[in-house]
Amino acid sequence: MKSPALLLAAALAGTAQAAQEATLVSSIVAEILILFGAVFILAAALGMLRFPDFYTRLHASTKLVTLGGIGIFGGSAAIFSSVGATERVLLIAAFFFLTAPLSGYMVARAGYLAGLRPHSEETSVDEWQELGTMRAEAKEADAG
Repeated sequence: MKSPALLLAAALAGTAQAAQEATLVSSIVAEILILFGAVFILAAALGMLRFPDFYTRLHASTKLVTLGGIGIFGGSAAIFSSVGATERVLLIAAFFFLTAPLSGYMVARAGYLAGLRPHSEETSVDEWQELGTMRAEAKEADAG
């Protein structure tokens, strides 16, 4: 029959091994999420170099960087052992996810109203053209 001290030591050793395995799984998940985010940010950088005009570049930078940031924030949340730190990272990720596309939309709208025209193709439809025309007419009326 084993002594209670030996049984306790064996249980603690098993707990330590389980904790190490959980830490290893958490690290692997975190690394995969961070790699996922880095791939999206790389795609955004390539889009910035490759796309022809302001609007498509803005689309690449806002949408892909948002997805990349979510992956990186998720990986950071997975690696932190403190519950408070994980909650803060997830709150920052939620704020980032809500504000980045909205700011991209506002920048695109400001660019359009400032006169930056999108790259046009045969199938392009400018749904805001009437708004831009009304804005130009209002500026002319104020100047005249």
